[in-house]
Amino acid sequence: MTIPRPTPDQPAPAGPSAFRRATRIIVSAALTLAAGAAPLLLPGTAAAATNLVVDGFDRSVTSGWGKADAGSAWADMIGGSSTSVSGSEGRVTNILGGRSFRAYQKAVAAEDTEVRAEFTVPAAKDFIYTIEARKQADLSAYLARGRIDSAGKLHIEVLRTQGAALTMLKEMTLETPVVVGQKLTLKLSTTGEAPVIVRGKVFVSGTTEPGWQVTFLDSAAAALKTPGYAGLQAYNGGANAAINLATQAFTVTDTTPEPDPEPSVEPGGSTSPAPGGGTTSPTPGGGTTSPTPGGGTPTIAPPPPPPVKLATRHGADPVGSATYPVPSNALFVSPTAGDDTFPGTQDKPFRTLNKALTKNWSGQTIVLRAGTYHESVLVAPGRAATIQPYPGEKVWFDGTRPVTGFTKSGPGVVAGGWTTEFDHSPTYTKGQPDGTAVGWTWLDPKYPLAANPDMVWIGDEEQTQVGSVAALVPGTFYVDYAADKLYLGSDPGDREVRASDLQVAFSLRAPGTVLRGFGIQRYADSVWQQGVISSYWERMTLDNMTVLDSATGGVGFFKQGSVIKNTTIDGSGQIALHANQADDLVLDNLSITDSNDEHFNPAPSSGGIKITQTRGVTLKNSELLRTYGSQFWTDQSTFNINVFGNEILDGSRYGVVLEISSTATVADNIIAGNAFDGVLVANTDKVHIWNNTLVGNRKAIAFAQDSRRIEQLAVSGHDPRRTQPDLSMPWVIGNSTIGNNVMSAGSTSGALVAYEVYELISNASDLGISTNGNVYSQTALGVPNATAVWARKGSQPYHFIMLDDFRDNTGQERTSINPMLSTPVDGAYRPVSSVASKVGAVAQPLPSEVADRIGKPTGEKYLGAWTRPTA
Repeated sequence: MTIPRPTPDQPAPAGPSAFRRATRIIVSAALTLAAGAAPLLLPGTAAAATNLVVDGFDRSVTSGWGKADAGSAWADMIGGSSTSVSGSEGRVTNILGGRSFRAYQKAVAAEDTEVRAEFTVPAAKDFIYTIEARKQADLSAYLARGRIDSAGKLHIEVLRTQGAALTMLKEMTLETPVVVGQKLTLKLSTTGEAPVIVRGKVFVSGTTEPGWQVTFLDSAAAALKTPGYAGLQAYNGGANAAINLATQAFTVTDTTPEPDPEPSVEPGGSTSPAPGGGTTSPTPGGGTTSPTPGGGTPTIAPPPPPPVKLATRHGADPVGSATYPVPSNALFVSPTAGDDTFPGTQDKPFRTLNKALTKNWSGQTIVLRAGTYHESVLVAPGRAATIQPYPGEKVWFDGTRPVTGFTKSGPGVVAGGWTTEFDHSPTYTKGQPDGTAVGWTWLDPKYPLAANPDMVWIGDEEQTQVGSVAALVPGTFYVDYAADKLYLGSDPGDREVRASDLQVAFSLRAPGTVLRGFGIQRYADSVWQQGVISSYWERMTLDNMTVLDSATGGVGFFKQGSVIKNTTIDGSGQIALHANQADDLVLDNLSITDSNDEHFNPAPSSGGIKITQTRGVTLKNSELLRTYGSQFWTDQSTFNINVFGNEILDGSRYGVVLEISSTATVADNIIAGNAFDGVLVANTDKVHIWNNTLVGNRKAIAFAQDSRRIEQLAVSGHDPRRTQPDLSMPWVIGNSTIGNNVMSAGSTSGALVAYEVYELISNASDLGISTNGNVYSQTALGVPNATAVWARKGSQPYHFIMLDDFRDNTGQERTSINPMLSTPVDGAYRPVSSVASKVGAVAQPLPSEVADRIGKPTGEKYLGAWTRPTA
């Protein structure tokens, strides 16, 4: 089913022809705004547009330009050999190379204005046509310039003059072809004082008028904050022959806003703009702003705090609380009362689970009696079992053993006879050294021992491994493999010391095996083992399981048809859960916390959950908290991804990453406080992002396209089970929809949303991405300094400061709002009342395909996520 694009019917913007007709009418200074103009509508305001000057040059004047149709006589006319009005044009002849012409409407005294002029392109390169607003007695003014450079390219520029000083505020090179004799329309808007919003646009008259192409927020001390008059200038490049100039129309419109009778800010919110200007146009030569997880090495920022302290409400029940029925034909195991020579009955149980798994028939239940099991368990082919605790009994599998015999050594202690030694290969290939490519090493030089699986506890306090005796300090340990010694930087006194001597808790090789209701902790797996619970066989189930403090990987599943539900995975050293070719994987009600606590590099493969080459994966009703790295990451041709009903909070990198994959729904999630983007869509198509609360992330949503394509068979990431190239998965962003999200940013720089093509080979408008019905919450104008980044073919992208600019230039976000609040949500991530009250006018009907996945009625309107954390 195709998800409807969130773009309700809207009237098309009026074109320049309407403006042209308006200037043909003799009007008074109180006439309403000509059709086609686009006054700035700030949140909580309505424009009171009044034309102060209207001149269509419908008169005959042999010298000078006379008096405007509505307005004053043209004054301070300088330049050219002669000036006149005829043929509905204000004309200037013989402007020499290197010289200029200017003319002013000096009776105007306005602050919030929109100035518009229409002129004919002369036979000249390096030509500039300028309109001015807020012109002061000292000649200071704001300017918008349409500049045709020596190559014939058209530029739009906004500037501030202060006497003879000219300051470029913002400029953009346009793709518009310009030819001699063509008519162009140039517009300038100045609004407000703190900051002054200066905007400009230039376009071919008679074509659809674009939105504002450049916007600058002028908060400088030199900003012009008083009313002034308006005018125009033209400059003929120094190398040009003399030219004639024709101006067909000129208007000045007062756009002073009227106050909204209802406050638009919640108590404690902010309406004051931040100091400093923003940008709607790219900085020439600027780079990309949202690298994919495999590209580059951005600094890992510490995660910001959540609005409230959240209690864990997902994952497993406490170990010891499970009460599963005990079948009459079950086998029994007890680590305290059992013996492996016994028959495995309730009164004569086995001592080890491994022994029971040599005696069971496939599908039989094995019941574990209370106690601690110190085993590496193999569930062999043909021995599938449901393995569960006895009702109400606490069962733990523990990978440590006690260490005794410590003697004093410096500030700490040492024990001899420690012969346990683990492979510390840092990659998924045993014995392979780390890579050397920048950004692709597994180990961070700041954490060189991350891949060493050794783990030690003094009581319940985990110790940190160091690389030498000399590096020992309290809270650390060192393993001298050559001398078989274990050193502690702290004297344990009478506290128990335990160290890991087992690596894998469960290797599942019998399809249909179920583990449920018990705990696994402190196994020292190496990276290449990919989990203390691992399976390369299909149809495994983990239910109500607790997996704590794995040295590197928590769980690794690598075949289809498995389910992990009601499970807690905490403190995994490298990654909590990794799956590859695990088609139809269901992850339901998980608690994934503090993953990658050994601080492996986030790329190529560490963090919370990473799924690769899998067709069909669902993450639902779960929490991912405080991951060092990306929290949920699909990569390498994963298809049909569903992420809904989750809380993904406070990670040091991305919240959700969809990379070189296809077909995903991200809906009804709270994604907050992540140091990088809330949702990053990298080279992935058919993504539908609906009804999420995305607050406090660097960006809320980012679509990013790099050079990788499915046709490049040498590039890593193809699913070898598919005929290649698999053209159903192009590794190209597009054909996606975004609706009903509540968004704010956790950074004052950057943007709330971004759509970027790093090779500059596509316009975002060509990608088939539609977005509407969203709440963009800047805390003030320019904070963050863009609402949206929008790709441009052949040029750096647009950076739209204002939501209005984004809407007017792209046709997106027709009903979306920017309420400019300190936060659009309360401490429990509910929309604040001023946002919630806008549901009817803003939100789009929930598409059926999204509604079916998240269990909501088709067509329901809501803003943000229904999901709520428990405070």
